[in-house]
Amino acid sequence: MPRPLRFSPPNSVHHVINRGNDRHCLFASGDEFEDFLELMAWAKQRSPVRIIAYCLMGNHWHLILWPEDTHSIRRFIHRLCTTHSIKSRRESGTIGEGHIYQGRYHSFIIESETYYFRAMRYVEANPLRSGLVPSARDWQWSSLVERLGRRRSLVDDGPFALPPDWPDLVDETLPDDFVSDIRKRTGRSFESCHTRSA
Repeated sequence: MPRPLRFSPPNSVHHVINRGNDRHCLFASGDEFEDFLELMAWAKQRSPVRIIAYCLMGNHWHLILWPEDTHSIRRFIHRLCTTHSIKSRRESGTIGEGHIYQGRYHSFIIESETYYFRAMRYVEANPLRSGLVPSARDWQWSSLVERLGRRRSLVDDGPFALPPDWPDLVDETLPDDFVSDIRKRTGRSFESCHTRSA
């Protein structure tokens, strides 16, 4: 039986997540992180969607997307993940050895302005919360470094302006109830393959 198509109402904002099959690493080196960001830019040109935030971790990634039409996210993620999977298998010499990703991506509508800022902060603070860096500003594969001046041209303005002290807010410890709320909504707790904590 075919799976139902994902439905993304225009102008709704979504927190989108996917991770490696069996929690295996998707990105084992800086070059692999950079290659995926280039694939994101390539997929965005061919299946336009507004990328409001992103963070790549070793075995999973988070995106906050703002689609312009009902099928924007589905088309963008399909192109991105399919191309990434083919490229990864070809370059590692493991063609035919199973899936790169655990399955379909997970997408959750962000229902309020409050939850929008919570999700944005959760995504960009991911490497800090995982103990990979002393400051979220130090993680090179997130939208926060773009906001701080690294030119990748992946990030679009969102529906709500971020406060001027946004980088400081991202670096503040997230309240436990805040993290629990996000994880309850997404139904997932993702652990980085680079560290024991998430």
